[in-house]
Amino acid sequence: MMGAVLRSSHPVPTFAVTLLSLLLAIAFGVAPAQAVVVVVAVFLNQIAIGLSNDIVDVERDRRAGRTDKPLVAGAIPRTTAWAVVITATTLSIALSVSINPRVGLCQVVFLISGFAYNAGLKATVFSAVPYATGFAALPALVSLSAKPPELPAWWVMLVGAILGVSAHFANVLPDGESDKAEGIRGLPQRLPRVVTAAALVGLTGVASALLIWQGGFASIWVTIPVGVAAVFVSIVAAVLTLRTPLTLWPFRLSIVAAGLIAVGLLGVLRLT
Repeated sequence: MMGAVLRSSHPVPTFAVTLLSLLLAIAFGVAPAQAVVVVVAVFLNQIAIGLSNDIVDVERDRRAGRTDKPLVAGAIPRTTAWAVVITATTLSIALSVSINPRVGLCQVVFLISGFAYNAGLKATVFSAVPYATGFAALPALVSLSAKPPELPAWWVMLVGAILGVSAHFANVLPDGESDKAEGIRGLPQRLPRVVTAAALVGLTGVASALLIWQGGFASIWVTIPVGVAAVFVSIVAAVLTLRTPLTLWPFRLSIVAAGLIAVGLLGVLRLT
């Protein structure tokens, strides 16, 4: 049962976001005990959001013949899945509040963003908004877990928002045509494929430029290499998107690009 729950929670992004929260905890100097709590809270957040997405999409997945999905295959009853979502959500918020109420508030923003996307925003022109708000809240909830608790710099939250939107675009690309056939017309589905591919590169470029600019001279030996590498990875993702439309590699590579920028952020915060 636990394996089926994990498979239904979109494990690649779940573990990627959890790892990102760990890198941020190191970057912000969060004490080990608090770091464990905040990372577990983010992991539960992603379990709740990912599993609720599969619950909402179960009929669409069934029509598409997605028997690889545990809910479609009947490996998890829908009532059990909802119970897991509610439990994971409650624990995520409770763990966050145990650090301090502001961490709890940021976690709620992250959760609401994900649930709003699943509940219907993904089918609208505003589909990127939950990704922007959720991934802007992520560095905030980690930074507020440190002593003293402080919000991160504005540009750190902006980089998070940009990377969130980039991940949204990359995630949608393989299923763009089938999504439109099912009436799912989010922002990426409304754009020509070449524009969406170009947006992947552009968004990563803006995030990298912000990192290099705000990192300052002392950290350019870290920020320039990781920024250039992140843009290169996004270019590869864009090319793959145009050459092999159904491949999952653009999304995987967008995670790699986000990880590179997180490493650059770690360098900036540790060197300044």
